[in-house]
Amino acid sequence: MRKVLPFIGAACALALVGCGGSPSGAADDSASDQGSGSELSVPLPEGWKQISGKSDFSAIKADPKLPVEVEDGTGTDVEVKDIDKIIVAGDGVASTLGALGLGDKIAAAPEDAVSPEATDAPEHFEFSKSTGVEGLLAMDGSLFIGDNVKRHGDVAKQFRDAGTDAVVMDDQQSQGDKLKAVASYVGAKEAGEELAKTVDDQLADAAKTAEETGSKDLSIIEVTATGAGGQNAVAGTGTPGNEMIERLGYTSVGAESKLRGYSREFSNEGIVASAPDVIVMAESDYEKWGGEDGLWKAFPTLDQTPAGQNSSIFVMPDAQLKYSSPEIGVGAQALAEAVAQLP
Repeated sequence: MRKVLPFIGAACALALVGCGGSPSGAADDSASDQGSGSELSVPLPEGWKQISGKSDFSAIKADPKLPVEVEDGTGTDVEVKDIDKIIVAGDGVASTLGALGLGDKIAAAPEDAVSPEATDAPEHFEFSKSTGVEGLLAMDGSLFIGDNVKRHGDVAKQFRDAGTDAVVMDDQQSQGDKLKAVASYVGAKEAGEELAKTVDDQLADAAKTAEETGSKDLSIIEVTATGAGGQNAVAGTGTPGNEMIERLGYTSVGAESKLRGYSREFSNEGIVASAPDVIVMAESDYEKWGGEDGLWKAFPTLDQTPAGQNSSIFVMPDAQLKYSSPEIGVGAQALAEAVAQLP
């Protein structure tokens, strides 16, 4: 089913305006038998699937050794001395700390976070260009962990200038390296390596499933309602979903189109031309669109693609698709098994 993607690629990915597009940001309505996603507030249309895997990291117990000297994703050398009150910048960091058994160290998280570890944090904050970092500094945390070099590099510097340890994870590295980075920042390098190996083994198992079932020759597009600037977007390189898709041996429409991160640089014509065989999205995105009609409104030509015409559409837990969580491994297993069941 693999197609030569005439998608935006070199021709249109970098010339979307010229392509005329407007930038924008389970096999039934029951959960599949692969796991249990959260209950959706919006019912799924007939033919769509909610899929998920089950993870268990209870055997991994971090024993932080502090102080620890690390080099973060910005290339800054930092000595981390105290992890009792961690301010996390995103769900990926929060879920990784949770998998390491350190979720109780999270003191504050973004108010729009969706991971259990972040939503359970004692305090929440809004952070944007307009709010600045003063509110974060006032939270009296002992460590700030950012998850985006461009977005949080200066924030971390301001923390350090104020006397609080701060590090930023390189958001363009592999998911396994992201897990190990977060673990190293809290003095738990060995546990991080164990966690990353567990996830890597799950990804390898999922890739084996994809290969054995002969389902690798297809293309998948991941769409989101919360891309850059909170706009509709297509996932490209550097995103967990893109890495998952490529690790399974499928073609990622976003990567093929040279998109980076959750990008709005796509066109309606390009989406049709890319002809994805499968559409994937996170549960929170599906609910934010309010269901099928909202998705087609956000991406007006997506329903014209093979995936749209065949209802080859999967909705997955955010932690297993959208952010850099240790659950990306079981998400890959669920996706490979679901794709294998497509007609």
